[in-house]
Amino acid sequence: MLVDVRHLCKAHPSPGGGKPVEILRDLNFQLEAGGTAAIVGPSGSGKSTLLNILAALDQPDSGEVRVNGLVPGELRGGELVDFRRRSVGVVFQMHHLLPQCTVLENVLAPSLADRRQARLNADSNAREILDALGLAHRLGHRPSELSGGERQRVSVARALAGAPRLLLADEPTGALDRANAQHLTGLLLELNRTRNVALLVVTHSRELAARMQQVWELVDGKLVQLP
Repeated sequence: MLVDVRHLCKAHPSPGGGKPVEILRDLNFQLEAGGTAAIVGPSGSGKSTLLNILAALDQPDSGEVRVNGLVPGELRGGELVDFRRRSVGVVFQMHHLLPQCTVLENVLAPSLADRRQARLNADSNAREILDALGLAHRLGHRPSELSGGERQRVSVARALAGAPRLLLADEPTGALDRANAQHLTGLLLELNRTRNVALLVVTHSRELAARMQQVWELVDGKLVQLP
């Protein structure tokens, strides 16, 4: 099992300093290698919190979380950096591209600390991914010169640059029009098939969710699988 979450609990501090607000309550979830799943639910239900825990950007209060055989909350230093680069790729709703860098430089940014040969391999891999995403003609352009859909595709390429086993996408189509949203969804599913990368999408879009193999709804801090 690539993702195995058992009895996960997470609470956020109360704005008034009172009892913490429970976000995730005894949550259980599994995703197989190469699988696809969507999590739906209203804003504030904890969807992004769950993704952040899986990406080691946040810590659970209790429960067991394993991703690619590792416990993200136990990783430190170089192990944590390597996990975020090679086990998990993250696509956010806002692309967070570096405005002063070109498309290719943005995708290569996570590999800058690698050894020279590794950087050369990263360059070849980045060009291959960008070509697969229809951006081979945009390598030298900066984010301000791209459309919204193109910027989001660059963020997908950056997330895939380390060849992760799992791709987490937080509202990846939320800022796109319907045509671009459908195009990006198709590309994500194609990458899932061709690169055997598991795909977990958090979304408000029922249309996007319906194209995943599993659909879960986050209700009162727990996941309920939808038919």
